[in-house]
Amino acid sequence: MAAKKEIRLAVLKARRNLSQQETMEKSSHICESVVSHPWFQKAKTVLLYMDYNREVMTGQIIERAWELGKCVGVPKVHGKTMEYYRIESFEDLEEGAYGIREPRKECPRIQTEGAKRGDILAVMPGVAFDSERNRIGYGGGYYDKYFEKKDNINKMAVAFELQMVPCIDAEEFDLKPDCIVTEKQLYCPD
Repeated sequence: MAAKKEIRLAVLKARRNLSQQETMEKSSHICESVVSHPWFQKAKTVLLYMDYNREVMTGQIIERAWELGKCVGVPKVHGKTMEYYRIESFEDLEEGAYGIREPRKECPRIQTEGAKRGDILAVMPGVAFDSERNRIGYGGGYYDKYFEKKDNINKMAVAFELQMVPCIDAEEFDLKPDCIVTEKQLYCPD
């Protein structure tokens, strides 16, 4: 079994080899699957990431959430942790940690405490996944830490099919999304 570091390097290289056109087309298919999913339809708040470096593009999902009157939150890094903050337009963003767009400091923090299961959907990135929904992130542990004690939030990962690998040797603290959406299929438990 390949080590996480080897898998991370191989998948990032494969993702970098996608053309801008392929990235946009595959992202559009994934967006349609996400916004038609019952979790998205039911959610009052949608937590998303700002795509970077050939990740699945999230702009269409964000725009659809706004059109439907949903609260949209995106992450902001604070040292070794992150929090989600509400944005109401792309003008609420500025360049932040790692060159990724983040909410401006005046954006309000998203409160997740006390939310009922289904009220919040988190759409998250990752580097690689397997069909058992094990995930390899970028190595910082931001998502693992943030979602560690947030069982009330539906967690959906989005990835290109090329990011799916045969097997990931997951550790106890590794975040496991409830569902993974690629341009080809959904990887969800029965």
